Amino acid sequence: MGRSQDAPMPRNQLVLFASTLEERIPLDHPVRLLDEILDELDWTKWEAVYVGKLGQPPIHPSILCKVLLFALSRKIRSSRQIEYAVEHSIDFIWLTSGRKLDHSTLSEFRRKHEKELKDIYRQMIQLAISMKVAKLSELCIDGTKIRADANRFKTYKVENVSKLIEELDGQITDAMSKIESNDVLEDLFDDGQKADQLPSEIRDLKDRRTKLEAALAQLGQMEEQRRQDGIDNKKNPAQLPISDPDSRILPNKEGGYAPNYTPIAVTETQSGFIVGEDVLIGNVEHNCMMGMIDAIEADYQSQTETVLADGAYATGPNLAAAEARGMELLSPVRQEITKAENPAYREDLSKPVPEADIPRLPISATTKRFDRTAFVYVPETDTYHCPAGKVLKREGTVEKITIAGVEAERKNYRCHECAGCPLASRCRINENSKTGRKVGHDEFQEVRERHAERMQDATVKERYKKRQHYGETPFAFIKSNLGIRRFLLRGHTGVVQEWRWGCLTFNIKKLMTMWVKVRTQPTLEASTASC
Repeated sequence: MGRSQDAPMPRNQLVLFASTLEERIPLDHPVRLLDEILDELDWTKWEAVYVGKLGQPPIHPSILCKVLLFALSRKIRSSRQIEYAVEHSIDFIWLTSGRKLDHSTLSEFRRKHEKELKDIYRQMIQLAISMKVAKLSELCIDGTKIRADANRFKTYKVENVSKLIEELDGQITDAMSKIESNDVLEDLFDDGQKADQLPSEIRDLKDRRTKLEAALAQLGQMEEQRRQDGIDNKKNPAQLPISDPDSRILPNKEGGYAPNYTPIAVTETQSGFIVGEDVLIGNVEHNCMMGMIDAIEADYQSQTETVLADGAYATGPNLAAAEARGMELLSPVRQEITKAENPAYREDLSKPVPEADIPRLPISATTKRFDRTAFVYVPETDTYHCPAGKVLKREGTVEKITIAGVEAERKNYRCHECAGCPLASRCRINENSKTGRKVGHDEFQEVRERHAERMQDATVKERYKKRQHYGETPFAFIKSNLGIRRFLLRGHTGVVQEWRWGCLTFNIKKLMTMWVKVRTQPTLEASTASC
């Protein structure tokens, strides 16, 4: 072996390092930008939570916040890895001014302080608004799936939970039989007695039974909802993850199924800051839109003029609510042709659609037969007309239904002249059925039609194109750059807090790119004191 390279800095050689921490960090280092931005915020509400009369003086919450945000921006999520970085990485040492932070302190701080973190979040958005890099008149809302900290194959089902409860009842009975006095036992199980008066063996069994009863009740609600959604619970029963019962078995973005949560992000469309965030249980993101818009307007005293969303949000209740408050909702709908392009809208509805135009009639993706939009409603007579020119008259009473979680009314119309119709094979699944074709008309039908026509406008389509960028970018960044593809915490409360930390990191990373221009000014144009 030839002569090896000499060490450029032998371990026992005296070296001269910079005399201060300040000199070790370059002026353009990201940690300086983060530190300067967070120093602009008001921490008095968070400081009020701390009691400094007992024990060692507490570490200021801004320092812990800076450490957690800087660590997450570096894709460091583990509290133990952050603890190591605080002791060995010069940028973390500079950020903490040499303070020691153990992993339990960091973990506990990250889980708690929901109200205080929301206040810091709000102040950061107000800072962006004061810098004129954010505007809340136009918003974009979207959701994604992020895996829960739970095993896909360890789940409760109604059948096995019922069996476990039966087994526990047997164990409780056996334990009770071992106690000598039944009279004393009856007193112990009286509703007015405290649980700690029970023998420990029975108390543990009863606590477990209570949890299983709660899981069984939750599974019952899930199965009822699935029945309403048309899912066969015998073939595909509801499942409740054991490790994190707040999560739900949902499709993964990358394929397959797993326990997931549904994080939501509302972004403004000037720079893409996340101005509203939440985590939902289950695949119900379309139900949260108006509530999140209301919360944003209340937090920032803003007025939302336009909301961009994907097709899941174009539900009747959302469209009606947006129209009632004068808010523009840009969201694609299932209908892809306008009334002008739909041959069902002909001059004389009593005449059949011309044979040459029949192939152009809308077809349902589900039934592969004429879609309901191939039937034309006439308000003056309260009837529908089918492509064959027949009349569908209203039948029965108004039906109560649920649309996107909102109770609504629906009227039904049926044709009584379907027998022998030449279009029966195109119109009905069973063309020989004794009952004619039925078309439903719910209270949101008109607002959906108005929305569908508006979304066909070329200008609206062009404006809508920005949705993909502002809607999808935050999720791509948070999953890839911050590494949040699976939550570390369990339970809905913890997951919401973890998602908020992620969104706050996304915002501060975006603000850091704009801060270079601001930091050269002696003072901010508008400080957070006026926010």
